[in-house]
Amino acid sequence: MEINSPVFIVEKGYDGLSLGEEEHKMGIKGSSTRQVFFMDCKVPVENVLGEIGKGHLIAFNILNIGRAKLAAAALGGSKQVATQSVEYANTREQFKLPIAKFGAIKHKLAEQAIRIYAIESAIYRVSNLIENKEQELMATGMSFEKALLGAAEEYAVECAILKVAGSEVLDFVVDEGVQIYGGYGYSADFPMDRAYRDSRINRIFEGTNEINRLLAVDMILKREMKGELDLMGPAMAVQKELMAIPDFSNGESKLFDDENKAIANMKKCILMVAGTAVQKYMMTLAKEQEILMRIADMAIDTYMAESILLRVQKLVGIRGEAGSALEIDMARVYLFDALDRLNVSGKNAINAMSEGDEQRMLQMGLKRFSKMTPVNTIEARRRIAKKLIEENKYCF
Repeated sequence: MEINSPVFIVEKGYDGLSLGEEEHKMGIKGSSTRQVFFMDCKVPVENVLGEIGKGHLIAFNILNIGRAKLAAAALGGSKQVATQSVEYANTREQFKLPIAKFGAIKHKLAEQAIRIYAIESAIYRVSNLIENKEQELMATGMSFEKALLGAAEEYAVECAILKVAGSEVLDFVVDEGVQIYGGYGYSADFPMDRAYRDSRINRIFEGTNEINRLLAVDMILKREMKGELDLMGPAMAVQKELMAIPDFSNGESKLFDDENKAIANMKKCILMVAGTAVQKYMMTLAKEQEILMRIADMAIDTYMAESILLRVQKLVGIRGEAGSALEIDMARVYLFDALDRLNVSGKNAINAMSEGDEQRMLQMGLKRFSKMTPVNTIEARRRIAKKLIEENKYCF
């Protein structure tokens, strides 16, 4: 077989990043970067990877796997930085007290732990889904390689969510780590300096976080258009629910009833906003990137909140409620804050695509679906921080 078009290969530049053909056309160069071209190069049939002309499908699916792996790598870095933050807070003194004694530092340590636990929960969830799908495909006689790529394609949306959430959790944890270290956090003699620089690239690797947000929504909408997923049916049902009288009945409440209801309502918010966007813009929706980004943020917050809640529910089934008290705290705090973030994202999207009575109705629906029983997040964070400080490390 001959390759008639040139094969373009670029070695890595000084920053460890491969520069592609387009960058070179634009005159962007890295230190000690060299170009290699192969024209009319004969490639033995046994050396061809995949099907000729369909290499892009393999490349795209490899990106899905890479996104999930990036989230796992970010998780490991986050845990290390969280441990270093706790250790430093226990040893650094101000006003003759370890700074770990101060409420502002406790808040930071606890929030680091909450976000780490949430992304870890989502990673476990998606990994299990991919593994189960992979086993299902292999049971039909498919090879391991094709089954893995098929499973990754099935959960491409979730992989994009993991990539965004994982890289942004790491950035948050490292940024707070720098703040806990104070001036030393900016010094190359202390660990936060390198962690701060190293974490930043993860929001660019495997597709920027902006692209992954847009991709996540785009893939869902394409599946709906292909008939693989029904979005408009549930979206119309939510719009009808907005016109109905709310159910104020209060039956016997069980553990996590309020939280499960909140997750269900978060999904209704997404359907309401996304359904309105599809109706408004139809085929031009892809151009409304700001709205798509807000919908993606709503989806990410919902998936993360549901993941941590599912994990804690399973944990309670193993340890019991008393033995899972701090994990319950983390799930409730994360969900409570996620609802606020979802509300803001939804408001911005609604205000951009509606006005008058329609806007008021949508805003009322958003407010109705983003409510939750009040949570004392300050006390919950104090309890979480107390455990971290006693263990002198990230310990969940």
